[in-house]
Parts: sequence; C-alpha cells; structure tokens
Amino acid sequence: MGLIDRISNCITYNRDQRYVDHTVVEMLTQRVTQIAAGYEDCNDCDDLRDDIIFKLCAGRSPQTGDSLASQPTMSRLENSVDSKDLYRIGQELVDIFVESYDREPGVIILDCDDTNNNTYGQQQNLYNHYYRDHCYMPLHIYEGLSGKLITTILKPGRRSKQSDIASFLKKLILHLREEWVNTIIIVWGDSHFTSPDFMRWCEEQYNTGYITGVSGHPGLHKMAATTIEAAERI
Repeated sequence: MGLIDRISNCITYNRDQRYVDHTVVEMLTQRVTQIAAGYEDCNDCDDLRDDIIFKLCAGRSPQTGDSLASQPTMSRLENSVDSKDLYRIGQELVDIFVESYDREPGVIILDCDDTNNNTYGQQQNLYNHYYRDHCYMPLHIYEGLSGKLITTILKPGRRSKQSDIASFLKKLILHLREEWVNTIIIVWGDSHFTSPDFMRWCEEQYNTGYITGVSGHPGLHKMAATTIEAAERI
C-alpha cells in the first residue's frame, strides 16, 4: 500500500537538513514497526535503535547501517506534527480507501466508533467519565461491509460534541461523493453520533442515510415497552 511513504509526505518537518540523520520515512517505519511488535513507548527507541530487524525494516543495513532514531529524536518528530499535518494524514487515509476499489461501489457503510487510549504521566489528556480514566478518544471509521479502514482522527478524551461530529461527517461524505457520485452512503454509529443537524443534512443529500442509536429517556422507554417485554420473555 505504501502507507508509511504516503503519510510521511503529509508531515512538515522543518529541521535544518544539515543536522538530520534520520528521514521522516525511516522514523515512521521505526515507530510503526516497534508499536506493532509491542514496544509502544518512545523510550523503547533507545534500547532498540540497533536491533537488526528494525534496522532492516527501516531500510538500513542490519550489520553495518547506522543506528536508528533515539527517544529524543523520535519525540521531537511526534511533537512537530500539528493539526494541519494530521488533517492531511486523515485525507490520505480516505484516498487510500477509495483507491482500494476498482469501481464505484453500490453501497458503503461508515461504521463510526471511538475508543479510549488511556494516558499517563505528563501526557496531554482529558478525563472521560464513562471509562473513568484520563485518555485520548481516537475516532475510527471503518467500512462496515468490507472492514476496510476509511480514516481515523485523534481526539481528546472528553465526549465528542454533536456539532463536531456533524461537521466531520459532512466533510468526509462530501469528499467521498467527489469520487463516487451514485454510491449509497450510510452512516452507522451509537447514540452520540445522533446529531439533529447531521440528520437533517443527510436527509437533504442524494443517496445518503444514517442508522444511529438514540439515548434512552422515559418517553422512548414507554413507546418501546411492548417490544422490550417481548424480547425479555424470549
């Protein structure tokens, strides 16, 4: 897929090239492969920068190649990535998803789900009452029929505002619609993706719909009482 190469082109790294020993592609490859192997902390870079497998993955000679990036170098890269870089990365993931089809699909399902990524130490984060911890809450969107990743965005740990969700989904659908004019696009998510603004917008769009949960309240419980009682008897 060339995923790491394409993501590296989205990152603006303004260090003086005279003092750079590691390219963005090399550092991303090192970071991704270390995480995939279970070494998720930047501190692990110091112990693994001469590991022959990680050097090989990053395109350096296992025996004679220079060492990979250290923890300070990797942290410097991660802290240099700003919101514009992240936005470009998100768009690149969507483009890779579109390119995975050889023709316009008849229907796709945008399966939306966020998940907690607990934090510790001095990491920037917010408290989430549902998970009862400090965390980030990255939003992942997969295609519900094929399981392919469409895109993912990093979010703070607080519950997402409906207006933010609506704005993001509108941008995503319009971007997909530029490529696939007639595809039926269905948004699927739990109750906090139920935005009145987004629902009204969907109903005005061609071949666009939604299936979302609704937060419970006494009125709904009363209307659904018969169905709930029947399900409980089964």
